[in-house]
Amino acid sequence: MDSGGSHALPPFSRSRAVRFGIGIAIVVLAGLGFLPQLGGPGYEAALVAGLVLPSIAAVVTALDGGACRPAPLAAVARGIYVGLALAGLGLLVTLLHGVRVGLCDPREGTLLFVLGPGLGAVLGGVSGAGAGILSARLVKRARARAVIATVTALSGPLAGIVVSLVRFYTSPMVFAYDPYFGYFSGPLYDTVIGSLWPLATYRIGTVATIAAAAAIAALVERGADGRLLVLPGKRPGVAFAFVLALGTSGLVTAFGPALGHYSTGRDIERALGRRVSVGRCDVVHSSAVTPADARRLGTECHAHLSQLERYFGASGPERVKVLLFASEAEKARWMGAGRTYIAKPWRNEVYVQGTAYPHPVLGHELAHVVAGSFAKGPFRVAGPLGGWIPDPGRIEGFAVAAAPNENDQLSVEEWAAAQLELGLLPRLEQLFRLGFFGEPAARAYTAAGAFVRFFREELGTEALRRWYGGEALESVAKMDLAALERRWHARLRSVRLTEAELATARARFDRPAFFERRCPRVIDRLAGVAAMQLAAGDIEGARQTYAELLALDAADPGARLGMATCSARAGDDGDAEAAHAALAADATAPAWARTVALEARADLLLRRGELDAARSIYAELAQKTADPDRLRTLDVKRLAPSGIGVDAIVMLLIGDADGPSWDVAAAKLGEWAAIDRTDGLPEYLLGRNLMGRGRIRHAAEYLERALGKRLPEPHVRDEALRLRLVTACAAGDRAAARRARDALLERDLSAARREGLLRFAERCGLEASPASSALGSPH
Repeated sequence: MDSGGSHALPPFSRSRAVRFGIGIAIVVLAGLGFLPQLGGPGYEAALVAGLVLPSIAAVVTALDGGACRPAPLAAVARGIYVGLALAGLGLLVTLLHGVRVGLCDPREGTLLFVLGPGLGAVLGGVSGAGAGILSARLVKRARARAVIATVTALSGPLAGIVVSLVRFYTSPMVFAYDPYFGYFSGPLYDTVIGSLWPLATYRIGTVATIAAAAAIAALVERGADGRLLVLPGKRPGVAFAFVLALGTSGLVTAFGPALGHYSTGRDIERALGRRVSVGRCDVVHSSAVTPADARRLGTECHAHLSQLERYFGASGPERVKVLLFASEAEKARWMGAGRTYIAKPWRNEVYVQGTAYPHPVLGHELAHVVAGSFAKGPFRVAGPLGGWIPDPGRIEGFAVAAAPNENDQLSVEEWAAAQLELGLLPRLEQLFRLGFFGEPAARAYTAAGAFVRFFREELGTEALRRWYGGEALESVAKMDLAALERRWHARLRSVRLTEAELATARARFDRPAFFERRCPRVIDRLAGVAAMQLAAGDIEGARQTYAELLALDAADPGARLGMATCSARAGDDGDAEAAHAALAADATAPAWARTVALEARADLLLRRGELDAARSIYAELAQKTADPDRLRTLDVKRLAPSGIGVDAIVMLLIGDADGPSWDVAAAKLGEWAAIDRTDGLPEYLLGRNLMGRGRIRHAAEYLERALGKRLPEPHVRDEALRLRLVTACAAGDRAAARRARDALLERDLSAARREGLLRFAERCGLEASPASSALGSPH
């Protein structure tokens, strides 16, 4: 081996390493492009390419540099060329797949690719140049040098992933910006990718790092003896450029939290700015959340912990921290997962947004934390290898079982039985592994929760904890999963369901999974934009956005309904009715969309004053659903008296050419209440909407008056009583809460709603009744 000075690199097209690397990249990306969501430029394609291309660029450049010992600047230049070539070919392969299956948003997808794996591949090539130089300096034997060059080259991309995992583990954040793979947005169910501006500013740091590497390479020469010499005095301009580029990279890193690139727990708590402690719960909340709302959530959190510990038969952590954000946008800015609620059991923390009372998912997220007390591994979750490979079916199933929806007409067992009868129930071997994410979310969560409840009833809480803690199911249950599944299915087949309940289940569960959808991220983003345009009165803009969406998926039911709404808001009722009729009669459309279209048609009739025709459709729809929320809304529309009553309902629920208006509706509801002092419906609606706006005391007054008058039976009165219980609990009025609870218990509630009522009443501090004390008793 020659240990002297520099040697020229082989021409780019003749380098075996380059040819091999390009071949591997093309084969890998071409093959992956046939997988769901990877066929064309977009977030998933960019993320996967970011895990592949930078590593290939680093290894290829390191092998060439280690074998030839080129001048440092030549090595860095080769790395840049390799990165650019791989990025260009990768983008070409991705675009060809997009042409094959149809492009979603080529502009955004290309930008994601360039800012993600594109610049990541260039950085990979540059860091690979450094690995090649280092291996040539340290190792003399060619084979050993190639091994060291490869390992050192891969250490850069791997180190980036390790840093992201450390940040995920040591802070609330669930997103990641990485110098090599680019951008990871967080949970799968947050389908809408936010602004790319943080990624663009992050890549300013990447470009500065590449420039700094090129500058330092230009300042280094290899002496005749092979040693590297730094000669800044010979090129002062280059030395200045190096300092400037390195400083820019350092500033981008230092200001990362402000730029949205990363955040620590301390950063987030400082940004939220407020704290209140209630019992075992510390609530760190946004300054936009009132102290009263934060304290109420803390009280609810403390009560949830006791119920969850009783369900699992285990003690949770001494203290739990709840980070309460004011909005999805605030939560997405600081930790990611704007639309997805998150818990990190190993940190004893949950992250939620909104101040609704009772909070819709607080119990579910706290169940993850309590279950973590008997889980193994660093993440305190169920799964193989001590939870290093999470089992989402167990993780989510335990939370659904322990904290089910408390205002649902059916239990999770009954919903699972409906899935089985409709042929929609997932197989357990799919649920209790990563295949969970291949199922529609509502279907997977419900089925997993129903099975966990069955498991607990059959085998007890100790067995439940052992299974979550990592013990093999066969060891715990003394039978395999298939045998348990057969017993579970036999139990589900014994559940009797009405046709209306089955129709409701089909509407709820017969929806495509994320990976079955076409362009889900682009479509969901466009749907959100169109909804905001409609809310702002930009009908033409909304129409254009829906048209753009329908160009991607002509059968998308949400966009078809949106186009009909645009026509109705523009005063073209004929076009709107035709669109509704076409969708309602479309046998290929999902059941929920056909139902919504039929109801929308009735809404137009109601708005035009054709009351009999509208009421006939509402009555028909009421026979086909068991959802109490839908039934209540249909009753409100159907039973509103003509004149001021219908006018108020139209402005509240349907809207005129300018859309619904609470301000106008509230005035009309007040007028209606003054005209007919025996009808409690207007005051119920006022109370309900005031509660939704956080006006608890005023809501309670209207609900109390409504309950003393005539209300549609049974759905509206049931809900009025439930809301009166909630407002009383929120205000700390135990006497009123007890009266409302007792009145509800005398109503003909389903078993699931009765169980939910008793759980909530217990958290409200009401004395446990015999029925409620049986709930959650360990086996």
